[in-house]
Amino acid sequence: MGCGKIIQKTIIEWISRLEDIIVYFLLSAILIFAVLQIIFRNFFDSGFVWGDSLLRILVLWLGLAGAILASRNDKQISIDVLYPYVPDNYKKTVQKINHFFAAAICLIISYYSLLFVNLEYQDSTMAFESVPAWLTESVIPVGFALMGIKYIAKLFKKSKI
Repeated sequence: MGCGKIIQKTIIEWISRLEDIIVYFLLSAILIFAVLQIIFRNFFDSGFVWGDSLLRILVLWLGLAGAILASRNDKQISIDVLYPYVPDNYKKTVQKINHFFAAAICLIISYYSLLFVNLEYQDSTMAFESVPAWLTESVIPVGFALMGIKYIAKLFKKSKI
């Protein structure tokens, strides 16, 4: 294995670990904050006014982080009705076609969600307290762009089928 391949593999492993850490952090934050909200509401008749909004945003971030994680190893939801019946010598081609369309769809969603985030920025919409909505929603175009890039990379990677 050449030096370039080793560096590439190291970078990919580092990115994978970072993705795992982000998902772990988001899930932990959601659980801890939700439990704190319940405790404060039930025992102290108070809570964070912005707590529910924050939890909704964290769930959005976790969902997209999980989708990015799933796209790492082709574990995303897919419709494989015909794939088992495809002859083995065509499976690589079908997989490449799937990756192409997945990349295209992710990049289209990323583009249009970027337009949406830009509108939120222009309207100065607030998510909660003084946190702008565009900042919390920026995970949408970024997440879909990352998934699109992953699928593009898979187009050029040798298939293991």
